[in-house]
Amino acid sequence: MAETQHETAAAPAVARDAAPPTALPGWTGAAMAVHAVRRMPTAMIVSLQPDGFEPMLVDMRAYVYRWSEPLDRFPPAPSTVRIGTQAIRDAEPAFAGDDFVEHPPAFAGAPLEPLLWLIGTHAFDGGRASWLRSGDRYRLYRWPDIGLLPMSDEQRRIVKASAAGFMVVEKLAERAKVEVEVEAAQRVVNALSLMGLLRRHAAANAAPDAPPPPPAGVIPGD
Repeated sequence: MAETQHETAAAPAVARDAAPPTALPGWTGAAMAVHAVRRMPTAMIVSLQPDGFEPMLVDMRAYVYRWSEPLDRFPPAPSTVRIGTQAIRDAEPAFAGDDFVEHPPAFAGAPLEPLLWLIGTHAFDGGRASWLRSGDRYRLYRWPDIGLLPMSDEQRRIVKASAAGFMVVEKLAERAKVEVEVEAAQRVVNALSLMGLLRRHAAANAAPDAPPPPPAGVIPGD
């Protein structure tokens, strides 16, 4: 099945009991939560709070976020990220609060794509995202605003290569002339998928969805 999602005012209180207070280690649980919320019919705000920081509030309806820190303070490997969710009513502004008329939600937060890029490239320890399948082929269907994304030259080559045609991750790494492990291409695919920017052709013999990694220190099968 093709993946085709096209996809300073007072911030709302986010329900702390809407999800478990902690999830899988680091950004993996956060990526899984955002991906799940993206598919829900109800508009949601997602709260993501890495250790030692204020929460990031993600408005999945207006596709913006609010955080008290600049993105260059993004922690690459927090041990835990607390997750909360809150539904947004149809007529309710997300971040604008009482200033909704003068500051509509589209102008009350920063563009979400750079944050999703960082979460996606730092989740799953460089392995395949839990909602993707080995053997499937992917292609970029809409360019992100590359100028906004905090990416390396290598990542930029991978993004550009992904627009050339449907490819498995290994072929994408080869086309982009990635000099390190295929992991670099996988991280980019994870992020582009989390951002809703990929089309997917499912392989008939593709491996099943990858199970989420176990918490740190837990050995599968124990």
